[in-house]
Formats: sequence, structure tokens, C-alpha cells
Amino acid sequence: MDQQQDFTGLILQRLNEAEQLDSQQLSVQFGINHQTLVGYLLKLESAEYIKTQSVVSTKFILTEEGKNYFETNSPEFLVYQQVPPEGILIAELEKKLPGVYKIGFSNAMSQKLLENKKGTLFRLVQDAQDAVKLQLEQIHKGEDVTKDQLQNLKKRKLVEESKVTKFTIIKGPKYQVQFKKQLADLTPELIASGQWRNEDFKEINLKAQGKLISTGNLHPLLKARKQFIQVLLQMGFDEMPTNQFVESSFWNFDALFQPQQHPARDAHDTFFCNDPELSTPGDKELWDKVKTMHETGGAGSIGYNYNWSEHEARKNIFRTHTTAVSTKMLFIIAKEYKEKGYFPKKYFSIDRVFRNETLDATHLAEFHQVEGVVIDKNANLGTLMGIIREFFRKIGITKLWFKPTYNPYTEPSMEVYGFHPILKRKVEIGNSGIFRPEMLEPLGIPKDINVMAWGLSLERPTMIYYNVDDIRSMIGHEVEVKTVRQNPFCIFK
Repeated sequence: MDQQQDFTGLILQRLNEAEQLDSQQLSVQFGINHQTLVGYLLKLESAEYIKTQSVVSTKFILTEEGKNYFETNSPEFLVYQQVPPEGILIAELEKKLPGVYKIGFSNAMSQKLLENKKGTLFRLVQDAQDAVKLQLEQIHKGEDVTKDQLQNLKKRKLVEESKVTKFTIIKGPKYQVQFKKQLADLTPELIASGQWRNEDFKEINLKAQGKLISTGNLHPLLKARKQFIQVLLQMGFDEMPTNQFVESSFWNFDALFQPQQHPARDAHDTFFCNDPELSTPGDKELWDKVKTMHETGGAGSIGYNYNWSEHEARKNIFRTHTTAVSTKMLFIIAKEYKEKGYFPKKYFSIDRVFRNETLDATHLAEFHQVEGVVIDKNANLGTLMGIIREFFRKIGITKLWFKPTYNPYTEPSMEVYGFHPILKRKVEIGNSGIFRPEMLEPLGIPKDINVMAWGLSLERPTMIYYNVDDIRSMIGHEVEVKTVRQNPFCIFK
């Protein structure tokens, strides 16, 4: 019989001789730690052999400093011991006990163990005992000390109050003197032999916590992206293909009626590719129409009046916005209009874009852009503002402001601002506008059809929702795995 079964049986035998038992007394009688005994009690209680009731009491225990005094002596007694019958100079005694002299001298004087005569210490009491050590010994044994003594020890932080939990043990509904081991599993052998009828089985705890499984976790941005997609699909938008990070300057800039001298096309704003440096020219008719619109104008515009360069348009870049994808989609839609006639359409895209930005709390060189495009004969600025408000309302951002701005390819244009609860200020979260005729006409969009668009970064609304004050903590080496694992699975209300 092993040690655990011995103590289990001993507990049952002791309970057979008494109506109830005290766990604290049992642990002393058995010579084992109380917590070890509690393990045996839990085993018996789970099998309903016993019942326990906890009793919480308080007692005083020695602190680390108190234990030190208990094992050696108190500072005042150490000072007292160093004072001979003929006395000793204070300066000499201080040299002998540099570590404890100050507190020891003060307490020895207050306890009237010593007297000071012109810088020389003499004993007032012969053969004194270490009263503090004796009091600590009493507390260690569980004996009582006087109220004043206890107050003094607490004041000196030599003892502290501690809660002690012990258990009253009584017989349970299945009590018997001999403990029968409970089985955890019902095996085929037990069933075949019929032995299961004579066995006791442990109850299954259906509320027990299962083993934590290490799994992958979605980054907050991916969770927000998934939620955005659901919102836009519910609003009737179709997703555009965005799986092309490298784009020609033609689709990223020129097709949007953005002049080749625009500052956004400089190296300090855009990442250019070295290999391959140039793209292959696309649809010649389209390129010619875009060139003409830039050089001499059309659709009521005089253009930019400069010599448009095909070489500049062929330069490969990391796309600076997903509007390049929208432009390609409009070109495809225009061809469908010629075959099938007009039909209204709504598209969206969410993917990475790249800009040569100075990194700060609200800007990154690589981020995600959310873009929506609405193609409709009746589309106007009011429609655009309504769609933007509804989108942000669905993702839980209701404090919005619109500010007029300039974009080369939209007119009118508006910046969208949202309130950041941590930064306590408005933060730009999007841009919007109605595409200019100079952009739409070369693509083949009929003149009576308006196209409005809006775009925002995925990071800014996510920052607002998660109360993040620095965008750099969401992407890159500063991202904490703990944050990724613990943030809410469902994001927006």
C-alpha cells in the first residue's frame, strides 16, 4: 500500500472514531504539510466519502526580519551584550556594531536596559533576557502574547497577520472505513466481463477547462479587414481583384488625369522599381486618348498643356493607392456598356499600398487602403456623403467631419475626419470625391454617368476602435504576440 492510500485510509479510520475531525490537527498528528493533507481530503470528498467545511481564522506569523531576530537576537539585546559591567564609550560600541547599533541603542534605552553617563554606557539591568526574542518564540509556537507586546511587534514589522484556512471533516453519503479506488475509464474488458457493475467510477466534470491549444491568431488589422468586407458586401458592393502590388505609372497616375509633373510622382513620395524599370505599353487607343487629354484637354478641359511622355507613363512603381485598380475596372465596365448598355454598379477593394512617407504616430510607408466606387447616372455629392456616413456608422464611428480639398482626378473632393478618443483630436481617415470627366472620357465612360469614389486606410479606423495612439505598434517588430492573441475576435458593433 502506498503512502497516499495509507493516509486516505487513516483519515477514514480516524473519522470512524469521531464525529468530526480538524484538518489542522490531523496534519500535525500525521506529520505532513497541511496542504498535502488537503489533497487527500479533496480525493475523498470527490468520491463522497467525506464532506468538508472550510473555517477561516487569522493568526500572526513572523516576518523575514522577525525570523532573523528569532534565530539570533534582537538588535537591543546585541547592544546590551556588548556593554561590560565597567561600561563602554558610545563611540567604541558604535564601531563594534555598525549594522545594528542605531536601532539597537534606541530600543535598549527605551526599554531601560542601559543608561548614558557623559558618553559612556552602563547596564541598568544585570543578566537581562532578550524579551523580543522570547515574544517571537511564543508567537512561533502559537502561544499568546499581551496586547501591548503584539502592538509593539507589529509596529516594528516583526510579525504580520495571516489568514489560515482549515477544514472540519465529517462523514459523506458514501462513507466507509475502507477506501475503494474509483476508475476513470470504462474499458472494453470491464464491459465484456461485466465487472463494471461492481466498480465505482469517477464523475465526469463537464465544466472542467480543457487543455489550451496553441493556434494561429488573426492580427487586429486582418480582423478589421474581414469585418469591412462583410459591411461592404452587405451594402451591395462587389470586390475588385487587387493582387498586383507593382503597377505602371500609367494606371496609377496618368489614367487618373494626374500630370507627370505632379509632386506625388517624385521619388520622395513614390517607390520606383529598378528591375524591371518599365512596363509594356497597353491598349494603344486608350494611351493615345489619355495623352491627348493631358496635352490639349477635352470634355470641357484645356488639359495641362505639356508634352506627355510615354516613357514616364511606363515606369513601374509600387502602387500608391488602389484607385489604380478602380481605373482598370472602369475601363472594363466601359467596354461592357458598349455591349450590354448601362447598368449601375458598386465596387470595393481592400489591399496594401506603398508611399515614401516619413514614419510617425499616424503614418506608415506601407498600409492598407479601403476604396469604394459607385457608378450611377444619379450619383452626386450628397449620395457620396450618405454612403460614407453609413459605412462608418456600421463600423462604429459616428463622429465624422467633411472638409473640401483638392485632388487631381476628383472634383468636388472631400477629406473625411474621425475623432480619435486617445489622441483627443480629429484624425484624417479618408478622402473622397467625384471623378472628373477628363479621367472618365478616355476610359470610355458615357458622359451622362457619374462615378464617385472614396478611400481610407484600414489602419486609422482600427486605431480608433482599439484605442491605439501609435500606428507603428500595429505593424512591424513592435507588434506584441500577446496583443494579437487577446484582442476581441468580433470587432465592430
